[in-house]
Amino acid sequence: MHRTRLLITINAYMKNIYGTKKLWGDKIALLGLFIAALLTARLIVAFKSALVLSEPITLPHTGLSVSMPTGNGWQSEIQWRYRENTFILSSIFSDGSGRPAAWANCQYLLFDQTTAPKMWFEQKASEVEGTIVKTDQTRTDTLTIDYTHIQKTEVLLDMFLGIAKLPNNRQLNIESYQITGDSDLAERAFKSIVKSLDFKDNRLLEAGYEIITKIKSKGLDGFLDNQNQQTCFMIKDSTGHTTGFTMDVLIDSGRDVQLNIKAAGIFYIRDRHNEQVTSFQCSNNLDEFVYKMETYDRTSRSGTEIILDEDGVMTVSKFDARPEKKSCRISPAAIPEVFIDQLFRQMLDSDRKEIVVDIIEANGKIIPTLVSRIEVKKDAAADQDDIYLFKLELLDGRGFSEQVYLDKQKQVYRRVAQQENIYILERTSAENIMREFPEHAQHILRNKQMLK
Repeated sequence: MHRTRLLITINAYMKNIYGTKKLWGDKIALLGLFIAALLTARLIVAFKSALVLSEPITLPHTGLSVSMPTGNGWQSEIQWRYRENTFILSSIFSDGSGRPAAWANCQYLLFDQTTAPKMWFEQKASEVEGTIVKTDQTRTDTLTIDYTHIQKTEVLLDMFLGIAKLPNNRQLNIESYQITGDSDLAERAFKSIVKSLDFKDNRLLEAGYEIITKIKSKGLDGFLDNQNQQTCFMIKDSTGHTTGFTMDVLIDSGRDVQLNIKAAGIFYIRDRHNEQVTSFQCSNNLDEFVYKMETYDRTSRSGTEIILDEDGVMTVSKFDARPEKKSCRISPAAIPEVFIDQLFRQMLDSDRKEIVVDIIEANGKIIPTLVSRIEVKKDAAADQDDIYLFKLELLDGRGFSEQVYLDKQKQVYRRVAQQENIYILERTSAENIMREFPEHAQHILRNKQMLK
C-alpha cells in the first residue's frame, strides 16, 4: 500500500515538474519569437529608412554636380528644373499614405542673395515660428557651407538649411525638411547631399565675365561709331509665311546725363496678337540701367520694370494681376538682351570661341546662355570670308537655340530660332514693316523719331 502511494506521489511530482518545464519552455519560445519579431521590424525600418543616393546629377555648364536621396521611400526626378531664375533639384520621402513626410532640395541661384546667411536663417525660422537649434559651418574639397538646424516641436518639424557661395555671384542653397518627429531623417539627408557635392568651375562663366567687362570698359558708345542704330527684322515661319516683326533703336543721347544710352523696341506676333514694347536707359559703362516692358494680348496687359543700381543690385517689379517686387545681386557676367549684338562683336575681337553669359530678359528673367562662335567653311558661305556665325543655346531647359549670322560689317542680318518650331528673322527696313503691318505704323514712326 505504501509502495503504491509512493509511486503515485512520485508520478504526480514528475508530472508537475514536466508541466512546469513545458510552461517555461513555452514562455521562452514566445520570448524568442517576440525578440525575433522586434529585430525583424527593426531591420525592416532600417532598410526602409536607409539613405540611398542617386548617381551624381550634373547641372550643365556650371561645374556643379550633386546626388539626391532616391529609393526606399524617396522619389526624385533626377533632373534640374529652371524656375524663377533658379535651378531646382528635389527629392520627396513618402510615409506610405501618399503624403510627403520629408523632402530635400538643392537650389542653384543665378544671383547672390542680398541677405547674409545668418539673417536668412533667422528669416526662415521666423516664417515657420520655429527655433534655431544650431548654426555651424562645414566644408567639402571646394565649397564652404554655412548651415542651421531649425525646429518647431508643436508640429514635429525639423529643417536643415545650408548656403554655399559660388564664383560670379552664384549661390547654392540646400534644404532638408521632415514632419515625422525624427530629426535624424532630415539630418542624414542633408549631410549626405552636402557630402556628395562636387564643384569644379569650368571657366565658361568667367570667360563671359571677361567679354562683358571689355564691353563696359570700351563704353557702349564705342559700338555706335558716332551713329545711332536701328535694326528691323521680319519674322517668318518655316514655310516662309510672315508672322510678325521686331524693331529696335539704340542711341547715344550725349555724355551730359548719367543714363546717356537709350533704346526702344517692339516685338509683335500677328497670329497671337501678342505685342511687347520695351524702353531702356543705361550709363555708358552699363553699371546702372532702367529697363521697362509692357505686354499686350487679346485679354490682358502686364508690365515689368527692372532697375540696376550702382551697387549691382537689380530690383524687378511686376505689374499685373499679382504685383510683386524682388531684389538680387546679379552676376558680373550678366547683360541685358538689348546688347546681344555688341556681345557678338566683342567676341569677334577676342580669342574666345565659347562663353556662358546671363541674359537679362525684359520680363525680369535671368537666362544662362551658352554662346558659341562657329567657323564657317568658305564653300558654305555666300560671301565666303565675309560671314560670321554664332549659336545661342538657352540653358533653362526649354530647348531654345538660335543661329545668328553677321555680315562683313559685323551686323546681324539673319537669325534662325528653333524650339518647338522654326522661325526665321530676316533683316528689313522700317518702311517694309509699315507696309506689312500698317496698324503699327504710328508706333514705328515714333521709334524712328528717336534717331533724329
